[in-house]
Amino acid sequence: MRARTYAILTVIALGAAGYFALPYSPVPDYLHAFTARVSALTGFGADRIRSRVLPDMEKRLSQADIAVGAPVYLRVFTAEQKLQVWLRGDTRYNEIQDASFCTDTDGDANAAPQMPPPGVYRIRRDDLSPNSPSHVELGLNPLPDDDAPTPDDAVAAISYSLHGNCSNLAGISLKNDDIEQIYLLVDTALRAGQQFVPVHVFETAKNMDDSQALTNDAIGNTPAPGLYDVYAAFERTHIPPDVSKSNGRYHVAPAN
Repeated sequence: MRARTYAILTVIALGAAGYFALPYSPVPDYLHAFTARVSALTGFGADRIRSRVLPDMEKRLSQADIAVGAPVYLRVFTAEQKLQVWLRGDTRYNEIQDASFCTDTDGDANAAPQMPPPGVYRIRRDDLSPNSPSHVELGLNPLPDDDAPTPDDAVAAISYSLHGNCSNLAGISLKNDDIEQIYLLVDTALRAGQQFVPVHVFETAKNMDDSQALTNDAIGNTPAPGLYDVYAAFERTHIPPDVSKSNGRYHVAPAN
C-alpha cells in the first residue's frame, strides 16, 4: 500500500515538474504547433488573461477616451529593441504603451532570438496562441508579394512571432506582463471586427526632417524598396496606411 502511494506521488510530482518546466525546455516543433492550434481553438488561456488584465486596462484606456476593442497597430524598432502599441481614437491612432525586448533570453545572453527582418507583417485570428509554451504567442505573417506566388523556401522556413517567457523563438521576445497586454488588445480588436493587425518592423526610427530619408529605402539597411514610404505615411497621418507589395517593393495606397 505504501509503495503504491509513493508511486502515485512520484507520478504527480514528475507531471507537475514537467508542466512548469515546459516553457523553458526545447519543445519539438510538432508539439509547439499542436499546442498553438489547440490554444487558438479553446481560448482557455485568453480567458485567463482577460479576467486578470482587462479591468486595469479598461480603466487606463478610458482615461484616454479609447475603448478596449479599438483597432490596433504595432510598430517595432529592432535597433532600439522597442515595440510601440498604437490604438485608434476618434480619427487618429494614439500610442498607448511601449515594450522593451527581453535582452537576456532564458538566462543566456547568447541565445537572443532571431529578429524578423524589417518589413510589413500582419496578425490574424488564427495567429493567436494563448496557451503557447512561450506563455502566449502572436504569429507574424509577412505581407505577400503579389508577383511572387511561390514564397522563398528559406524565408518560409522561419516563422516569426511576438511571444513571452523571454524565450528564444524566432521573433520578438517580451516579458509576460507586456505580451499579455498586447495579446489582449489584439484579441479584442480582432473579435470586434478588425480584419488583421498590421505590424511594421523597422531597424530604427527615421528623422522626418532629413530630406534624403525618402530616397533611402533602396539602400542602407532597408531590405525592400518602399518600406520607408510606409514609415513616412504613418508619421504624417498617424493612421496605418494601406500597403501592398509587388516585384519586391512596398506600395502605399493614396490616402482617401
